[in-house]
Amino acid sequence: MSIVERRYYVDGPYGQLHVREAAPANGAGSRPALVCFHQSPISGAQFLPFQRVMAEDRRVLCPDTPGYGRSDGPTQVPTMVDYAGAFAVMAVRIGLADFDVLGFHTGSQIAVELAASRPDLVRKVVLSSLALFNAEELARNRKGFGGPRPLFTDPDYIGRYYREQVTDGLPGISPERRLELFTARIGAGETSWYGPEAVFTHPTEARLPAVTQPVLLLALRDTLAENTRRAANFLKRATVVDRPDIHGPPGWDSHPADIAAEVRRFLDAA
Repeated sequence: MSIVERRYYVDGPYGQLHVREAAPANGAGSRPALVCFHQSPISGAQFLPFQRVMAEDRRVLCPDTPGYGRSDGPTQVPTMVDYAGAFAVMAVRIGLADFDVLGFHTGSQIAVELAASRPDLVRKVVLSSLALFNAEELARNRKGFGGPRPLFTDPDYIGRYYREQVTDGLPGISPERRLELFTARIGAGETSWYGPEAVFTHPTEARLPAVTQPVLLLALRDTLAENTRRAANFLKRATVVDRPDIHGPPGWDSHPADIAAEVRRFLDAA
């Protein structure tokens, strides 16, 4: 089925919010729209192959989180409440209501907060690679990924990061696609750490019980698979699906149809 794609900006609390949208060429039909929240520090482009598959039968929006991609960002470290609030503004301004949300890594936290704070807007929730940390995990991850990056103090940082993400990157993604995503990572600049910091300060365990919508916990093969499964202990209406055959971040490129099948099955169920 053919789809149509477009990009546009929506005024938000930090300036303009950039959105990538795809939908069936013959119209979105009656299915609710799906809004996808990406990992930090990338952009909505992370979901592009998946978005194109899902958009065969519904409207799919992949916005850039404030401060990432082409979206204007805050001047101070935001919280998940701030990020979720920005997307609530976006939804209202473009006339979205009763829509579904999907989040991956940082985006999963945004999806949790938006669903918990605005149940009037969100119908169903898909969470993958959810950073539901205990105290030990939080300390370890904050040590490894917290704080500003050494962009101005380590002249070898960009080269090492390039090798890690592009030349020695994970299989399942073409070198050209790795470069595209690397560019998005670097484009976040000196505030690229804002998203992870919001994750580390978010009371995820306390907020999960406030999500009353049906939730799909999609456990892909990555370091947060067990954390994702664990969230079922705190959610009222959770379904856990394990897909260890799909490797976390590159899976959105290498297995978009398989992920879309799991997501579509859940979203279309009565």
